[in-house]
Amino acid sequence: MLLPLALFMFGLFSLDHYKNVLIRAELEALQRQGIVLARSLALAEAGEANLVQRRLSNETMRQLLPLVGYGSVLRARVFQPNGALAADTARDGLSSGAVRLRLRRDRGMQDEFGDRVLRALNAMTSLFSGRQPMPIYRDRGLRHAADFPDVELALQGQVRRNVFVNRRGQMVLSVAIPVQDLRVIRGALLLTTSGSRITSEIRDVQWTFLQLFGLVTLVTIGLALYLSRSITAPIAKLAQAAHKLRQSHDMKPLATLPERKDEIGALSVALGDMTNELQRRIQATAGFAADVSHELKNPLTSLRSAVETVSRIEDPAQQRKLMDIILADVARLDRLITDIAQASRIDVELHKALPEPTAITDLLNNWLHISRERHPNIVIEYDCHNDDVAVRMFEGRIVQILDNLLQNALSFSPESGVITVRLKADKAWVRVMIEDEGPGIPEAKKEAIFDRFYTERPDGEAFGNHSGLGLSISRQIAEAHNGTLIAENKKQNGARFILSLPVAPLPRKLPDAFRDIS
Repeated sequence: MLLPLALFMFGLFSLDHYKNVLIRAELEALQRQGIVLARSLALAEAGEANLVQRRLSNETMRQLLPLVGYGSVLRARVFQPNGALAADTARDGLSSGAVRLRLRRDRGMQDEFGDRVLRALNAMTSLFSGRQPMPIYRDRGLRHAADFPDVELALQGQVRRNVFVNRRGQMVLSVAIPVQDLRVIRGALLLTTSGSRITSEIRDVQWTFLQLFGLVTLVTIGLALYLSRSITAPIAKLAQAAHKLRQSHDMKPLATLPERKDEIGALSVALGDMTNELQRRIQATAGFAADVSHELKNPLTSLRSAVETVSRIEDPAQQRKLMDIILADVARLDRLITDIAQASRIDVELHKALPEPTAITDLLNNWLHISRERHPNIVIEYDCHNDDVAVRMFEGRIVQILDNLLQNALSFSPESGVITVRLKADKAWVRVMIEDEGPGIPEAKKEAIFDRFYTERPDGEAFGNHSGLGLSISRQIAEAHNGTLIAENKKQNGARFILSLPVAPLPRKLPDAFRDIS
């Protein structure tokens, strides 16, 4: 909306320059005409008899002033060297005399409106352009060169041009020229004429410009309304759909604008995806809360029953057995609460930006060394034929996955069983596999084992030693690293868990010569 106004203001200053050009051209033409007339007056007085005479004779003016023309708006006045007015075409009836614009008498409402608009436009142009106002033109009762500063300068041999405005705001052009023969100044010629042609041309240009400005403004407003409507309408539609979705209690997708292929369409798709992700998280949170309440209720129920029973039993052996149950339930509750708190924190923690690439081979070597020290009675083999492979990872969380998988393998491995850790990598993925020699995983349970609070206990293991969150947390960590965690059975006895992570290029190492520079 500001662009047409800026163009309009630029056009106003351009018209002001155009007006100055017209005035300068009109003054130059008036000056040429005055120079010809002044030269003619000076030559008419030339001769041996008039070498000393400086005054202009009445005979010369009577013969030459009619060159100005009868009935024209050009007015000529001749002044003697002493400043006295010698001749005036307006007084002698050789011109129309009054320097004014010829205004139409049959002016309609449109012309009156146009004049008012143009006057306001000119006033605003003068305000912003900072030009000085034109001097007021006065000629009534002025009959001496002292009344005209330009004439006094012309009597001194200078050519003066000026622009005035009369009391009605009409433009008057003036040229004062010395009547000079060689170095003898015989008088001064003052030519004045109306600037009606300039005013008329400027008025026509301004009116045309105003019409174009009105047309451009209307088109701009129409385009602005159309564009704003095309932008605000779909946004308002999205806002209304989001408001309805917020008030409803149904988990339904947000109404998007798939037909739009612009930025608004992309925004609607992004809002829809964000809504779906929020709804998924809400459902996951609700399901997690339900699972937590269910898992906490079982040990609490057992704990309550044991506490109520121990107060009624006097047999020390039975009391010790109930106390063992109470301690086991408390330990189970502590383990559950710890794993639940860890699972709730891990989602927030893993949404941070992944760190710089780290060599996973170094991490595996350190982890294997610590694991072998913790489990000296278990054989843990390592199979790796790759060079350094880098992965963007939170090292502590990847170690947590490896610990969970190793603990799971230890639970199902037979005595003297071997646990094998393998590392394989290609250009895109690095895969860490942990294999055991246990009974394997039932085909129907390959995905269920990654559900929260799902437990599959080996034969002979006491109930409650596992919270059922280890594998679920491990898959969550893997997916946060843009990887995967799956389970499968080996061809022979045993299960295999495969952690796949995307390969990242290792940062370039500086030469030793550069490392010493600090």
